[in-house]
Amino acid sequence: MSFVRVLLDSFRLLKMCPRFFIPKIVVSFLFFPIIVLVAIYFIKLNMFSPVDLSTRSPVELTTTLMQLLFLLVYIILVYVIDSFMVNPMYPLLVEQYYKTQSINFRRAFIGVIQRFKVIFPSLIIFSIALFVVIIPVTLIAALARFMENELLFYLSLSAAVISIFAMLILFYLIYPVSSLEKIDLVKVLKQTVLSSLKHKGDVTLAVLVSLAISTLSLVIAGAIVITNNTGQPLLTLLLFLLLVATRFLIAIFAAYQYVLNAVFYLGFEKGVFLGKK
Repeated sequence: MSFVRVLLDSFRLLKMCPRFFIPKIVVSFLFFPIIVLVAIYFIKLNMFSPVDLSTRSPVELTTTLMQLLFLLVYIILVYVIDSFMVNPMYPLLVEQYYKTQSINFRRAFIGVIQRFKVIFPSLIIFSIALFVVIIPVTLIAALARFMENELLFYLSLSAAVISIFAMLILFYLIYPVSSLEKIDLVKVLKQTVLSSLKHKGDVTLAVLVSLAISTLSLVIAGAIVITNNTGQPLLTLLLFLLLVATRFLIAIFAAYQYVLNAVFYLGFEKGVFLGKK
């Protein structure tokens, strides 16, 4: 099976059944306030050219800290919904369509619940591994920022980006493996890494596109905040509409990515194609 066929089959699948887009559109707009608020706080705290925090009043710092805490709770909640409930449904939805030419969200959700004892710990292990990799470099970046060490700050950020990218490649196929394979946790993790490495070229491309679109969304959100503060409401409105359009674009790509993820695995690893029993 060629990768071109995987791309085309994924596109055809979404074209024949647009309902695949629904879960990711919902999730994309749950992330909408996160994108905007992250941009606001980066600018408010002046992360790339910070003022001395000692010049800020205790009340201002406390208020900002509480707001960031609530934002963190919301981020975790949306992350859990997306990562532990929505994403694992896609391989099951694709498999349903291959077999019946239709999809049933309720049946897919039940399938996730039935496999939850494997899906949940495998994703927890992935999340922990991801945080273990990025937290040290993030802390170093924060320390470098307060010490006004520009070189160390940007080196740490670069290390964080490379670490995240590598982890995303290694665990790219964790959803189809954990959702579809009737194997235990250890075998899920092993097969996920081996399958991802086996197709690392195509996996790398998919991850790059995903990160590029997410970065574009953050840049637009930051531009909205900046132009709003400069008193240019028309430009702010145009950028806001562009951000909404970007969220739809991200939802469309995310749906395509996870359909592609499942089609990729079923095709390359299982020899199962669209239109074949």
